[in-house]
Amino acid sequence: MEQKKLLMVAGPVEIEQEISDIGSEPQEYMRTEEYSKKWTRIFENLKYIFKTKYSVVCYASSGTGAMEAAVTNFLSVNDKIIYINSGSFGKRWGYICKKHNLETIEILVNFGESVNILDVEKVLENNLNTKAVFATLNETSCGSLHDIAGIGNILKKYPNILFIVDCISGLCSDEFLMDGWGVDIAVSASQKALALPPGLSFMAVNNKALKFAEKSNLRNFYFDIYEYIENQKRNQTPFTPATGIVNQLDYRLQKIKDEGLENFQARYRANTKYLRHQLSKLGFNTFAKNPANCVTGIWTDTYNADEIVKIMRSKYNIELAPSGGKLKEKLFRIGNYGNINKLEIDEFLNSLILTIKEINNNGNKN
Repeated sequence: MEQKKLLMVAGPVEIEQEISDIGSEPQEYMRTEEYSKKWTRIFENLKYIFKTKYSVVCYASSGTGAMEAAVTNFLSVNDKIIYINSGSFGKRWGYICKKHNLETIEILVNFGESVNILDVEKVLENNLNTKAVFATLNETSCGSLHDIAGIGNILKKYPNILFIVDCISGLCSDEFLMDGWGVDIAVSASQKALALPPGLSFMAVNNKALKFAEKSNLRNFYFDIYEYIENQKRNQTPFTPATGIVNQLDYRLQKIKDEGLENFQARYRANTKYLRHQLSKLGFNTFAKNPANCVTGIWTDTYNADEIVKIMRSKYNIELAPSGGKLKEKLFRIGNYGNINKLEIDEFLNSLILTIKEINNNGNKN
């Protein structure tokens, strides 16, 4: 049997044993009064982590499923949208919108940087018939954090435009205030800061967005927001949920609620700060100019980033997140989501030191 690897990536992530055990409990039937009580608690606690008073629905899908639902439920063919592209996941908004025949305007941001609020304002001023603006809280491909509150403040002047945010890798690790920041639709998933297995996604939707949904001609069957809103009235989902992960979600959300979201986030911040400080002492500096929590991109001109990733995996059983294409040999990413604490970070750092020594001894520096 292959030895377990330490997951220091942006998902899936390390999960506490007590939560893993819940996922292996016997299956249960979901159309019962007891299960509805569970959903009652989950729906309320999801509102707590999104910081919203509005409905949050749960899909049995990856985060990309919720991203597509955020497009198909609220827009129509040929609608004009603006999306902010600062990496792979900002770009994904554009791919989804183009797939559904929307007119797309891209705000391209230099990789590793955060969007300039003035650029957003200028594009909006020149495209007053825009139906939606798509943004990303944390661009996982480089670790940059965007000023969602600032964009939301600009959009107050445009009440007929939807503000849609991907906070898949940022929810619960970085601050996110859906209602306070004027976000109309927000999507996230289970396998990042919530430290659960992949398989659940979430979409928080306010009343303004639901009015858009009434006119959408893209709405499909499985992701139809009205089916999920209607079923929430009986504290159920319209289709079979991923029951094992739902039980884990219930436990996780209640743990966060009991601890307090701010305290939960503070622990992530402390671990990220420690990791980056120790990396800087080894000569590895954080790539993003305004970095998000829990995703640390490292750009290296000295070493082959792909070789670092491969050695760490094969010799030290530690998974790091590689980059693709032209970035493959320049950028690797380190995640400290989930059950990663100082002990695991030190294990990673010690293994990185040995990896660098091996590369130096082999004369394989760039």
